[in-house]
Amino acid sequence: MQNEAQNYDEMEIDLSKYVEVLFKRKKTFLAVFLLILAMGFFYILLTPKIYKISTLLQPPVSGESLTGANDLVSNENLKGLIVNNAFNEKIIKRMNLDSDKMDLEFDVVIPKETNILRVGIDCADCQSRKKEFGIIVLQNLIDVISETYGKRVEVKNSEIVNQIKQKEHAISNAKEKAENLKDQIKETINRESKLAEEIKNINANTEQILSSREDLLKEGNILDSTSVLLLTNFIQNNLSYSNQLNNQFSTLSIRKANLELEIKEIDSKISDFQMAIDELNANKVFVSNLKVLSPPKVSRNPISPNKKKILALVIFMGFFFSVFAVFAQEFWQQNIKGKINK
Repeated sequence: MQNEAQNYDEMEIDLSKYVEVLFKRKKTFLAVFLLILAMGFFYILLTPKIYKISTLLQPPVSGESLTGANDLVSNENLKGLIVNNAFNEKIIKRMNLDSDKMDLEFDVVIPKETNILRVGIDCADCQSRKKEFGIIVLQNLIDVISETYGKRVEVKNSEIVNQIKQKEHAISNAKEKAENLKDQIKETINRESKLAEEIKNINANTEQILSSREDLLKEGNILDSTSVLLLTNFIQNNLSYSNQLNNQFSTLSIRKANLELEIKEIDSKISDFQMAIDELNANKVFVSNLKVLSPPKVSRNPISPNKKKILALVIFMGFFFSVFAVFAQEFWQQNIKGKINK
């Protein structure tokens, strides 16, 4: 415990010595601190102010997406093209600039989990004329990109329109076929009605002949045996013909059921075609060329120099070098006194 107390007292004494030195050399401390602070302020005042002229763009798209999954050109690819000056030559030609003297540099940032591009250019000592020039450069970049992908967007739209027309034509043919099948069903129903009537008449005629034959058989007249044979023959013919009619009726019933089933299949196909058309129309809405989400504009405040960061750094450096200067001066003077005393 005594050792700890002793160490604490020594540390307190050492710290008090440092404070005494700083207080003793306060003029040196303030002079160095103010000198560095003044240098920082002069740096801020003399450094050219750089403004950012930027725009927000969405790449040409071929479907609904927030991540670029359905883009005609991905945001990363478009960023690479812009940064690597793929459009600079066309911009320079459009603006009638000297390609040897003019060097256009764009910086591109992609916000996380989006397909948006923030494209900007730096403008040093950005007076009104330079601001206007920077805005015009970005607008020309937008126009060049739109022209580059305009044909691809048109082709994509044409493909969708052609697919819609094909589906509509298929629906028209399916409906026409369905109407034809319905007409066939009507004919089949009419034929069934006629057959049912004819079967009814045959059955009635057969019942009548059977009744007549029964009457003759009851009388037991030998002379009527020929009539009985004739009636029996008529009955057999009627039964045979009735069987033929019943077979035809069954065939017509099966045909009608098949036609109705085919119509249901056609209706299902028409529904599928219509769903496909609706989906294509929805996709067509999202097919678009380059979109300007925010037009080119100049930042309100300069992006450089960063006054807050520079001021914080200057204060830190001023404090550090001031303390260093104080203790360097104290060390130098102590050495001089030591040499004189010797």
